[in-house]
Amino acid sequence: MKSLMRFGLVTGLIVASMANYAQPATPEQKGSYANKSDYVTFHMQTNLGSFKIIDGEGRIEFSFSGTVLLTKHTAGEMTVVSGKLRKEYDKNGRAVYTGTGKLVITGKWRGLQWFGSDMNAVWFGRGIARVTGEFDKNLNTGSYWYEDSNKKTAFPAGSVMSLIVPPSNYGADLKAAPQPRKGGTAGGGN
Repeated sequence: MKSLMRFGLVTGLIVASMANYAQPATPEQKGSYANKSDYVTFHMQTNLGSFKIIDGEGRIEFSFSGTVLLTKHTAGEMTVVSGKLRKEYDKNGRAVYTGTGKLVITGKWRGLQWFGSDMNAVWFGRGIARVTGEFDKNLNTGSYWYEDSNKKTAFPAGSVMSLIVPPSNYGADLKAAPQPRKGGTAGGGN
């Protein structure tokens, strides 16, 4: 019985902590970009992996251990919210930071690249994200999702996946309702 209670406690703690990942971007996470209708919320989480955001804009908040390279950052700022990060390089429009911490970056950037461990990110904006994961000790590679946490997708292992933020719908009307066909054999005949 004690093992069943322990299992229940551990399961409850895991479910409670997952709620932090399941939320859409809060007004604080959207920042001054909250009224941008062409921006979406994009989440990433991995224990071991990397990402690169190309031609990104908006607001990204992420915690991590590892190395971050920010290239050609304009029209915004980078703030170290917590942790201990050391600036390794800052020339020619490129800045490199290493350590463990939490960053908030706003504005536009040509490239934002991270590799390391224990990364959780919420990005409200647009651009192209390239993600890759490595297997951790539990054989997880990490996950990403847009607004809905029930639609999580695993980071690819051993390859790089490019994701467009916001996702393309190729001109489809997402509010269209299916219409039944009339006539013909495929439409039930008549």
